[in-house]
Amino acid sequence: MSLREHGFALVALDPVPAVVAAGFSGPPGPAVRLRMSWTADDDWLFQSVPAAPPAASAPPYGVPYGGTDRRLAAGLSVLLRRALGGPWLDVHADRLIELHRVRTVAPAGETVPVRLPGPVPGACEFALVAVVARTGGGTGRSRLYGTGPRVPLAEADPGPGRGLLFDRRVVAYDGHELTAGPAGPAVQDLLVAHVLRPAGPQPALRRRPMLVRGPAGTLISTRPALR
Repeated sequence: MSLREHGFALVALDPVPAVVAAGFSGPPGPAVRLRMSWTADDDWLFQSVPAAPPAASAPPYGVPYGGTDRRLAAGLSVLLRRALGGPWLDVHADRLIELHRVRTVAPAGETVPVRLPGPVPGACEFALVAVVARTGGGTGRSRLYGTGPRVPLAEADPGPGRGLLFDRRVVAYDGHELTAGPAGPAVQDLLVAHVLRPAGPQPALRRRPMLVRGPAGTLISTRPALR
């Protein structure tokens, strides 16, 4: 399935880092926000950004945020790099990514709706609903509808390590549910990402970072480069 052709696609995740899996075990935490930038050496860079809008005098896409757990942000970046790094995304503009962790429990033999946090109306360009883990032998179902009166576009059951990526400008409505088998309850952990353009205009000559990597490929520092 091609995202550009159909408005949706199934994507694969990298192995889920332990810090991301552990983030589902406690109470639902606040959304994690990352900035996704295409760098001068042709790679994606993910950086934490403020949870609240910055002051009007500061660029909304250029302020680092120290309140996000850096290990968690790094683990989420690993997953997003593969899932969102396709050729369908315009590299000439930054994106803001708002990430939510959603755990759903279905009692034995029952089907329950999966309630996802919604994006700001009209602001979200793309959405990713990815299955991080599923235990208890349950099955999931995701349905996408077009802009007409509930025109069905697709129905899928992404398993663990898979996700459904779709264009919010094409998909008007999406519904998700979890069904548990008769033997016991099912538990499902979803990572939900809303991909948005930064608020406000970006400068015509935008500075983009260049990665400086160490011998093991780890990020040491960044320096700006004109795009």
